[in-house]
Amino acid sequence: MRQGKLTSAKLRELIIDQIQPHNEETVVGAGVGEDCCAVMTGDLCVVSTDPITAGGEQTGMLAVHINANDVAAAGAVPVAALVTILIPPSGKEEQVRDLMGSLTKAAHELDIDIIGGHTEVTDSVTRIIVSVTMIGKPVIPGRMFRTSDMKAGDDIIMTKYAGLEGTAIIAGEYPEELGLTEEDQKQLRSVRGSLSVVADGKTAAKVAGVHAMHDITEGGVLGAVCEMCEASGIGAEIDLSSVPVLPVTSKICKRYALDVFGLISSGSMMIAAENGALVIETLKKNGISAAMIGKAGGDGVYDISSGEKKAVLPYPSDELYKVLERKE
Repeated sequence: MRQGKLTSAKLRELIIDQIQPHNEETVVGAGVGEDCCAVMTGDLCVVSTDPITAGGEQTGMLAVHINANDVAAAGAVPVAALVTILIPPSGKEEQVRDLMGSLTKAAHELDIDIIGGHTEVTDSVTRIIVSVTMIGKPVIPGRMFRTSDMKAGDDIIMTKYAGLEGTAIIAGEYPEELGLTEEDQKQLRSVRGSLSVVADGKTAAKVAGVHAMHDITEGGVLGAVCEMCEASGIGAEIDLSSVPVLPVTSKICKRYALDVFGLISSGSMMIAAENGALVIETLKKNGISAAMIGKAGGDGVYDISSGEKKAVLPYPSDELYKVLERKE
């Protein structure tokens, strides 16, 4: 099997179609493009879980952020986390200590309590694997935003910049090889402090006319657009030339011949709303940069940056693996 996400078809075949909900308390269960589930427990309890398998030295920090981001994209504030750590026999205590320090620091910065989990040394893994389950409460009581709620005619907005997480991971793995300048390093410090979309989700959830939100993770901007379209059953026209990209990200992508639009982008959120200008204005008032990148409607996903409609599909795996596989 290829590294990265399963295709939507394989996800349905191998995973989704085998899940049979039984409890009336389950409000939102597993589905293609849905990163969070929800159960009714007085108010909604929003839950998400994901492992980190390719985070390098930033594994702990990323494990917290990617799961907090999933919850935030559902319009909820993350409050608690369960952490599972699987350690190979070759692992060192210092590695685990550093990992836990990174996890707790990231959780503290987002006001998240790590409330439990599981830690095990096992020869089933060859490197440390971290999986986090995040629990959140809705910003608006009783309401959850789903990826599948995008509507035809919605403006599509993107916060921050494409490829943020991929930039942070690659720069962390190959600092000497990249030959980054002082200005590049300054941008990288900004990137590493911008991998959360908790504030993005909390702010956008309160804006009238916002229908759907989706954090831009593995598969990058193209992957996120395609996931929102598939989940909602509608198409979109995207102007890729309007997608914001930092110079340091462009430099890294050029160095390794990567397409930035297919590079993992935790730290950026995609929002579908009736009035994109109002969403952007509100985000910017709260210190969050954002740009209009397209409009939902029709069938299929098209890039219109050249002035003509060009059909696009997500990459079979994230562009990040082109770099990381060199170390295998």
